[in-house]
Amino acid sequence: MKLFKFFKPFVFIGLLIGGLSACAPVIIGGAIVTGINVAHDRRSAGQVLDDKMITASVKNEVRKSVIDDSRIKVESYNGVVLLVGEVKTDSDRVKAEDSAAIKDGVINVVNELKLVSEISNIGRRSKDNYISSKAKASLLKIKMKGFDPTRVQITTANREVYLMGIVSRDEADAVVERIRHLRGVDRVVKIFEYSD
Repeated sequence: MKLFKFFKPFVFIGLLIGGLSACAPVIIGGAIVTGINVAHDRRSAGQVLDDKMITASVKNEVRKSVIDDSRIKVESYNGVVLLVGEVKTDSDRVKAEDSAAIKDGVINVVNELKLVSEISNIGRRSKDNYISSKAKASLLKIKMKGFDPTRVQITTANREVYLMGIVSRDEADAVVERIRHLRGVDRVVKIFEYSD
């Protein structure tokens, strides 16, 4: 067992290096973080990993500080944390934002949490997931030199689609134009960083 403690940092580094070269799980503080793929990303490999860690850390902190009767999605891109979903009190909305803002590596918090009297049911959430899937698929139809749809991170809550990523202004316009016409989309919110 002592031998494992000695090699534990080396196992982590091996997983980290292996995980950054392709899409593989990485263990961070006992949690498995998946989906790390930097092949087409405009962020550095370190920033991609930092964003995964920020997202996991903020989700954990929000769970501890906000009451269970809420629906909060957390995403992070290049140090910007997006909070979307529903809470029943303004106090919970503020607690969620504060929980995100105190985390290392967080540059900005975009708090799009809605105050509601009734948290949406599983059917509404399924429709949001379906909208996200349609939106991601629709980006494959954009024919623009240098555009890569995997550079756009899409999150949907309450029929509102939130877009994160590092894109050119022309790419951003093409993405919004493609998504805003999809059935079921009420609003498209750009949280992009621009490369030009």
